[in-house]
Amino acid sequence: MKIRIMLISKVDRTLTQIKDMIQDEELQVIGESSTGSVALDKIENVSPDLVIMPLGAGDTDVLSLAERIILDRPRIQVILLAEHMDVDVLQSAIKIGAHNVVEFPRNAKDFGEYIKSVYHTEMAKINSLSEGKKNLSWMSRVVTIFGPKGGLGKTTIAVNLAARLAEEGKKVALIDLDLQFGDVHIFLDIDPTDTIAELVQEFFGSNIDAVRSFMTVHSSGVHVLCSPKSPEYAETISAEKVQSLLSLLRTYYDYVIIDTPPFFTDVVITALESSSTILFVTGLDISILKNSKVSLALLDSLQMSDKTRLVVNRAVDMSSISVEDVQKILGFPIWAKIPSDYKVAVTALNRGVPFVNSSPTSKLALSIEQISTMLQGGEVQKIETAKPKEGIFKRKK
Repeated sequence: MKIRIMLISKVDRTLTQIKDMIQDEELQVIGESSTGSVALDKIENVSPDLVIMPLGAGDTDVLSLAERIILDRPRIQVILLAEHMDVDVLQSAIKIGAHNVVEFPRNAKDFGEYIKSVYHTEMAKINSLSEGKKNLSWMSRVVTIFGPKGGLGKTTIAVNLAARLAEEGKKVALIDLDLQFGDVHIFLDIDPTDTIAELVQEFFGSNIDAVRSFMTVHSSGVHVLCSPKSPEYAETISAEKVQSLLSLLRTYYDYVIIDTPPFFTDVVITALESSSTILFVTGLDISILKNSKVSLALLDSLQMSDKTRLVVNRAVDMSSISVEDVQKILGFPIWAKIPSDYKVAVTALNRGVPFVNSSPTSKLALSIEQISTMLQGGEVQKIETAKPKEGIFKRKK
């Protein structure tokens, strides 16, 4: 169903300019009018979904009409096109309750995306209110997957957790911050046109729609911001830009999932600091546990232990180290365990399809489902922290 739009302006030339900029197939201009009572009568007759009006400095007629529509017809969305965006124009619009104010569009594509974004966002708010939902809570969480060594399965966990959350109807962004050798795109079988490198070079502001234009939408519904196509571009991405990006993304997405390299950098530390939850991945290997112990101590010194959750991947008891030993060795409670299933994991990787979608009943998929449930359900029962074993990192003879 198309979004029905009515254009209102005292100047015929302006009406034509706006109409020429609406070329999206999902949008339909159903009427045009001048301001005043004529416009109100026409709105009453055609019942548009959305009204677009140009707004000049001191244009009280437009502001008065916009206020009438907003107060009397709350299901009709109003977009004001400012001829010159300045503080006075914004203040006057906000005063009458109009918050969708944008400069006159430069191209049809961006304008079409903006119109659709406004409509869907505002209708979601109205539907939530009309359904009488109670105890609505704002949830926007940044979840960073980190591990102290390569090959731990961080990307596998990040990709499948993002796909699982999207399957449950959440708005999910997946960010690949392994800036030199990230391979989220391989796990999802996507070939991105743009990456985080192009984003920070070509655009950086407070417009979520512009940021989304640099992301690739996967078939699972996850919006993916891939790592640079070449390692040298990693230097162009600063910690400050990553922090601004994450602050912007969490205004739109329910969950922002971040994949990281197996070492600490300014960018990684920024992601960890910005996170609601850190999923710290470890395994049943003496060298991994050594690095895990050092990394957990660093997170503790940075006062991030409270939001760190220890995840043991490929949790199959070995002859020398058991899953229970991990907690004793690290002195940190195990939050989740992911079983080992090489066939399911590799098949999913080679096909470029998350196993939560391709093998939803596998033990791997069910463990990711459990992690997703725990993330959404808040705190889980604490496991008493055990004291580290003395001399555990000495090789046995």
